[in-house]
Amino acid sequence: MAINITKKDIIWNYAGNILNIGMNIFLLPVILLMLNSQEIGLWYVFSSISALAMLIDFGFSPTIMRNVSYSWSGAKELLTEGTMLSELNEKPNYYLLRAIIVSSKKIYAVLSTVSGLLLFSLGTIYIYSLLPDDKTNSLIAWFIYILATIINLYYSYWNPLLKGIGAIKEDNQALVISRLTYVVFSIIGLLLGGGLIWLSLMYLISGVILRVLAKKYFSKKVRHEDINADPGNGYSFKTVFSIIWPNAKKLGVVTIGAWLITRSTTLICATYLGLDVTAQYGLSMQVLGIIGSFSSILFNSYIPELASLKMSINSNTRYLLIFSRAITTQWILGIVGILGVVLVGPFALNIIGSNSTLLPNNILIVLGLVLFLEWNHSTFATLITMSNTVPFVQASVFSGVGIVVISLILLEYTNMGILGVILSQGIIQASYNNWKWPLWVLRENNITVLRILKLSFRKIKEVVLKQR
Repeated sequence: MAINITKKDIIWNYAGNILNIGMNIFLLPVILLMLNSQEIGLWYVFSSISALAMLIDFGFSPTIMRNVSYSWSGAKELLTEGTMLSELNEKPNYYLLRAIIVSSKKIYAVLSTVSGLLLFSLGTIYIYSLLPDDKTNSLIAWFIYILATIINLYYSYWNPLLKGIGAIKEDNQALVISRLTYVVFSIIGLLLGGGLIWLSLMYLISGVILRVLAKKYFSKKVRHEDINADPGNGYSFKTVFSIIWPNAKKLGVVTIGAWLITRSTTLICATYLGLDVTAQYGLSMQVLGIIGSFSSILFNSYIPELASLKMSINSNTRYLLIFSRAITTQWILGIVGILGVVLVGPFALNIIGSNSTLLPNNILIVLGLVLFLEWNHSTFATLITMSNTVPFVQASVFSGVGIVVISLILLEYTNMGILGVILSQGIIQASYNNWKWPLWVLRENNITVLRILKLSFRKIKEVVLKQR
């Protein structure tokens, strides 16, 4: 069955992400007002360590989503690398889909157990080393946060299953309900003095709600009698795992590299520059991260269909049209958003009386440019994975290690401070990843940046003319 992302799916994806971003905007001032600078810095450290723990997912989530899209599109079999072309007019391969689901449950049971052990041991030791004299409340918040991370990881396969069958609307409905719960009750709890403990508790509850709803919506889209048929075709757990593991492993290594590139710097900052500077850096990364997430909504909406089109014969025209429109939208929204943060952000924080600030404007501009290039090449790299191949494993790891090493050197032997941390990422990424993967996609599809812009604006022109 061909996956076709509809306008309703895209609208819901925008609505879900806009609401998600909007709710974060409403929550952020309350966090900045009700938590002191060190608590804010600690919250960002929690988030970075949790992101590190989630690396144990090791690329299974996007790999599962892509293979679910293949099976939903009627694939006869899964391949370790590459895709088998078809006309995409067949029914879903329910046998294969069930095998993926059963395997996913077993995989994530193991991953969440290992993650929990690491967080309770090494994670707690690190957090304890950062805490001031009064450690009790912070440790309680941390242990709740650990529990939330374990539960979120254990049930995290439901969302890629939902996205894999093209249920973008339902996935965002679950997200909206979960985020509304988190933000509304977090604001209430913070205003009543709940502090970090309350934030961690709401992170736990909202995560459970998201996974439960994802499972519920998936069950509505896929008939019980179909999905629970005998797996057949020899697709045992061992078989499925042997097929998805090679690319999952590669994506997992890439994810570790991505964490080193974007998240490890928060921990380095906390260790060398203190929690106050970490609060500034973390806040700047969060606000600019919101811009990055918003700018890539359209592309993320189309990922299941792009994966499906990669299996289709004679689908190149629509494939290029969809991607051109999505990447152009990302470029425009990214540039406008970064300029908006630089020009309006400090003024807005001053109005609400924030206990923390953004980085100075000159450093914020550098960070915005570095992140814009990061978002861009990451989108192109994701498009490469639609062909069920991952050629950027070594580059990601070498870049991540290089950024960590250079950051530590600059902090240890210069007075550059946080600017040195940001420049280390920018220089390393600009030397290879920022240009390599966009160029790969352009050459693979025999298209230029100018052609991408022409395709995008032609579509916009058609829409405008229809409205007249």
